Amino acid sequence: MPVRFNVVAASAGRTSAPLNIVGEETLVKVSNADSDGTLAFFHLVAPPMSGPPRHVHTREDELFYVLEGELVFELDGERHSVGAGDTVYLRRGVIHAYQNFTTSDARLLIATTPGGFSDCFVELSAATPPGGLPAPDRLNAISTKYGMTVLGPPMLQ
Repeated sequence: MPVRFNVVAASAGRTSAPLNIVGEETLVKVSNADSDGTLAFFHLVAPPMSGPPRHVHTREDELFYVLEGELVFELDGERHSVGAGDTVYLRRGVIHAYQNFTTSDARLLIATTPGGFSDCFVELSAATPPGGLPAPDRLNAISTKYGMTVLGPPMLQ
């Protein structure tokens, strides 16, 4: 049964420790279990030159809100510079990636609907070595399980 509410401190998450998603410290603020699969919500710290590989979701819509710093988003091949206070929303099926090309950390919030994606992040983190990506076969297996296809490496300048 989903929780009726939860209060999560700024430095806390719904997992025993922060997750490592492509070298970005990730706190799960609302998990799949919390919301009965309707929503997942994350706080990420994106260090310089971090960002996920190009990918596409078949199950989730995503909303990104930049709290601090600047990121470059690539959405279906178009690049957009996004800064503090800016929002990016994309529906499932949009090929996307983002990258922090600056010399400072960026902080962002990500919401996905429906919410099963928090389980994906837990599995990705467990398969990820410090500062890197999971082995390609493991990344593809986890991605496929959660309806995601990895289409290429992280963005380059």
